[in-house]
Amino acid sequence: MLNACIRTVVVTGIILALAGCATTVPVEQPDLPAADQWNAPPMESAQAPDQQWWQAFGSEQLNGLIEQAFAGSPDLAATAERVFQAEQQVRVAGSSLFPSLNLNASTGERATDDGGSESRSESTSANLNVSYELDLWGRLAASRDESEAGYRATVFEYDSARLSLASSVATTWFRLMALEEQLRVARENLAIAERTEDIVDARYRNGAASRAELLRQQTEVLNQRASLEPVALEYRQTRSALAVLVGVSPLDFEADAGTQSLMDLTLPAVDAGLPSDLLTRRPDLASAEAQLQAADANLARARAAWLPSVSLGLNAGASTANLASLANPVETLGWTITLAQSLFDGGERDAQTAISESRRRALVEDYRGAILSALQETDDALDRLQTSERREALQQTVSERAGRTLELTDLRYRAGSDELLTLLDAQRTLFQTREQLVQLRLTRLQATVDLYRAVGGGWSQTKEDE
Repeated sequence: MLNACIRTVVVTGIILALAGCATTVPVEQPDLPAADQWNAPPMESAQAPDQQWWQAFGSEQLNGLIEQAFAGSPDLAATAERVFQAEQQVRVAGSSLFPSLNLNASTGERATDDGGSESRSESTSANLNVSYELDLWGRLAASRDESEAGYRATVFEYDSARLSLASSVATTWFRLMALEEQLRVARENLAIAERTEDIVDARYRNGAASRAELLRQQTEVLNQRASLEPVALEYRQTRSALAVLVGVSPLDFEADAGTQSLMDLTLPAVDAGLPSDLLTRRPDLASAEAQLQAADANLARARAAWLPSVSLGLNAGASTANLASLANPVETLGWTITLAQSLFDGGERDAQTAISESRRRALVEDYRGAILSALQETDDALDRLQTSERREALQQTVSERAGRTLELTDLRYRAGSDELLTLLDAQRTLFQTREQLVQLRLTRLQATVDLYRAVGGGWSQTKEDE
């Protein structure tokens, strides 16, 4: 007994000494840009976005559509299931850090016939086995850490998918409202052209206008009617795309902005913050960082695979020569310490370690690239937003003057002071300026959504996420 205890102490000492050889790999972070501000100048009266940033546009219909998308989107639901799977994987990996307990019980009867001599035997046994692998090198803990980091990455991916879905619904809704506005403007333009046709027809019947002038105006009316068809088609297709985004069938989906027009929407001023803020305000960057942490743990696990595994075992059992009874049993009790080390594997562990190191280096570069892309997206969105704001202000003035020009030209044509071509030119100019004004408002709204998405949409990484 004394010799056995001495042997146990020696083996344990050797194991603990080998544990001191395990090394910890420092976490390598990519080089981050150190810019203090964006290229675009800061916006006046700008406010930082909150998690329900879409409410800043002042559209109840948009608020309802985004909530409907969160509840009904198949893609978002599938992402949520992947989060659940990753959470369960953490439980699986964490279970290896605890002992396993197994109970086996059996009872039976056996009959043999040896040359006419028949014998019968009965037996009953029960065994309890406890096994536990000592995590001296941190391999099992690294596996758990890898699963936890993977779980955090999927949570951040879900947040990123949620932000992307809200952005897509908002831009599609704004596009639908812009098409409604285009249809309204086109119908107003058609009404103006038809009224002008009536005037030209009256002048023609009175001999004040030529047949060619009447045909020109009739052609203009037909062109205006034809221009309605592609806009109406795009409107129907955009409405179907919006239905798919919110998770309903496009066959019976209705989306109506009611009395609110595109020009009535609020245009919020978004504070983009500092470039360094993006690292904590964008879920996709948090996901990339979590993936890098998972790669760190994977590399630690691959390196720990080079070291021997140590397991403890405990077995207790009882058996009798009775059927379904443990009366007067024969009891057994034993324990084991198992030391296992692979001596030759044909280079498998070396290759696995090299793969883990390469994957980690690739993730470092992916993380760095994601940061650079985030900086570009934010700065570009700021630039587009400010440029579209200035262009819309100028276009508003142009549209107002084009409308006044058409009024004066119409009066002069009625009085016989201007030709029809001058009136037609004034009409086309007004039509174009109105359409351009709608497009610029749409561009400005879309740029605002892009900026919300670029800065994370009010998302922030909390301590619970870290």
